[in-house]
Amino acid sequence: MQYLNKMNIGNIYNIKLDEKTAYLAGVIIGDGHISNSCKSKTDLSKDYKIAIEVTDYEFLKEIETLTKQVIKTKSTIIGRFDKRLNRQKLYYFQFRNKSFHHFLTNYLGIIAGNKSSLVVVPIKILSSLRLQESFLAGLFDTDGGLRGKTSGFTSASELLIEGVSRILTNLNIVHYRDNWVNKKYNKKYYGIKISKKDNDNFLKKIPIKNKRKQNNCFNHVDVPEWSNGIVYS
Repeated sequence: MQYLNKMNIGNIYNIKLDEKTAYLAGVIIGDGHISNSCKSKTDLSKDYKIAIEVTDYEFLKEIETLTKQVIKTKSTIIGRFDKRLNRQKLYYFQFRNKSFHHFLTNYLGIIAGNKSSLVVVPIKILSSLRLQESFLAGLFDTDGGLRGKTSGFTSASELLIEGVSRILTNLNIVHYRDNWVNKKYNKKYYGIKISKKDNDNFLKKIPIKNKRKQNNCFNHVDVPEWSNGIVYS
């Protein structure tokens, strides 16, 4: 199936919301950036750049392949060393596509620019369980991982965590919510921990593509059935 057709007047994006694009939406909310600026100081036209940056090259190759099944782009992955992370190598996949930019921002309602504390689960993602599973997989592959001795999520956005909790409830996965203040930055964060009895079920149910993270989380040690948050099931 072709996901992107030639645009007609009045049809600014012609991209289908399906499991692929729901997964990519989760990835971009987790570790991506949607430009909200102009191309340059001299070119004031809108910049339709979308960028994803991770430390796992093999995983980003999966994202590059999936993206090219949705849109046409000649962009490829580049690597660079980040001084902030003790010169750890980061891999960067950046592309520009007007249709996909509009699909993400206008159709799904994902915030462009600085979104860390404002982002939410797009309401259209909740229209089917398969979309929810795919979106959650993309978010987990980028912004999820081990929390203590089980799988979980952390975000500066309370609304995002509320949305993730809603999806987990829809998928019948028992989980706990908590929050804390980062004293160094005096900033509040919100989190989710998957119940130990549902951790393997969670990892098998959602279509994870980040194999390194999946294997790491499968090798968890049992965590006690208590939390400083509230249990959701």
